[in-house]
Amino acid sequence: MSEAREQNLTSPSGPITAERYVSRDYMENERQRLWPRTWLVAGVAQDIEEPGDFFVFDLAPESIIVSRTEEGEVAAFFNACQHRGARVLTVDCGAMAQYTCPYHGWTYANDGRLVHVPDEDRFSRGLPKEKLSLRPVRVEVWAGIVWVCMDPAAPTLQEFLGPVMDLVEPFRPQDMRLVEDQTVRLDCNWKAVFDNFGELYHVEHIHPQHELIFDCPTAVSDLWPHGHTRVSIKGFTVNSRLPIPDQVPPTMWAQLEALGMDRSDYDGRVLDVRRDVQIAKRERGAALGYDYSLLSDDQLSDIVQYNLFPNAVLVLQPEELWILRARPHATDPERCYWDKLALRMPPDDEVRQSANISFNLDQEELPEFRERPEHDEFTQEDIIAGDKTMTITLDQDVHLIRDVQKGMRSRGFREAWLNDDEDRVSHYHAWLDRYMSETVQTD
Repeated sequence: MSEAREQNLTSPSGPITAERYVSRDYMENERQRLWPRTWLVAGVAQDIEEPGDFFVFDLAPESIIVSRTEEGEVAAFFNACQHRGARVLTVDCGAMAQYTCPYHGWTYANDGRLVHVPDEDRFSRGLPKEKLSLRPVRVEVWAGIVWVCMDPAAPTLQEFLGPVMDLVEPFRPQDMRLVEDQTVRLDCNWKAVFDNFGELYHVEHIHPQHELIFDCPTAVSDLWPHGHTRVSIKGFTVNSRLPIPDQVPPTMWAQLEALGMDRSDYDGRVLDVRRDVQIAKRERGAALGYDYSLLSDDQLSDIVQYNLFPNAVLVLQPEELWILRARPHATDPERCYWDKLALRMPPDDEVRQSANISFNLDQEELPEFRERPEHDEFTQEDIIAGDKTMTITLDQDVHLIRDVQKGMRSRGFREAWLNDDEDRVSHYHAWLDRYMSETVQTD
């Protein structure tokens, strides 16, 4: 364990019992003590690129409008009309200069200002429009992600994320484009699925395909204030607990071929693949349209995952970013929503030209970047039946997680008994305990 991890390692204030996964009282306390006081991933900046663009972020019972104003600023407001509380917007996204409440026609500019009230002369108490504008929410854009915070007294986003910002920026996620937008409805508490991504202890048991491309036993984790963690896993290699195969496993074939590498060259020396992938990406990056100059050699071959308190996961590779997000159900602590936003780095023709490669990219070459993908929402049963997929790894997690939730309901389950390799889970719940135990003032 490194010195940095020792300094930041924290333990929950008490046992991790089933209460925090099944209790309605605990769920209500989260709504008062947790969700309003942290920075949350609301969506991707790609969805508000132009003035008038907006999307709605739902975190039951709250609904937040995120908008690009006519002046080009990013703004966010609670999606609640100041007349009688009706939802102003009932669509997920779009582009409008004004938002009109469907109930009584109160109209707001896309910067939140109240601009029109029908029968204004009939309000004998007056209409102080500035006071009655949509209530603002703090909003920041970083790494191509829109973040919101409902607490005006909370730390800044930079203070909250700390070292994560500098570590993520070399991957240039702000230049990536959305290629997949999925939500699965799960029969588990939102923390049960988030915990699943806080440890690698389960990987050898339910993700056997990882044995032949990642070395999870040698992964290195980091723990930071505010509950954030990171795990770095060597890629283009094999599980160091297993015999080394004589030939390159099929899980690596496609990527080796894309880099111009011949898998037969590695018969009897599979452990050389990782280093040679790093070299090949350095040599061929520009020809493929990728600028790898800000990334270390390890970052070219490995996978790194940031678990960001309280509910978001960033899975990063040089050409791809997954944003995974757990959201609570509106009324049931044993149900939740699990979102996956997949972004990819489009090849850049300017990078190719800088390497004296003369051909040009056009939209026909990049069909996945032409239009924003439609949001696809489905149930865990759709995945279990094979009708939907979020990739084989996420599908395997979905298969299992409902049984974890069921077990927590048993009289035979007392508390989570974590091992040393589950330190990220322990660290996370320690910070959860901090939020849940602090007194909160509401206005």
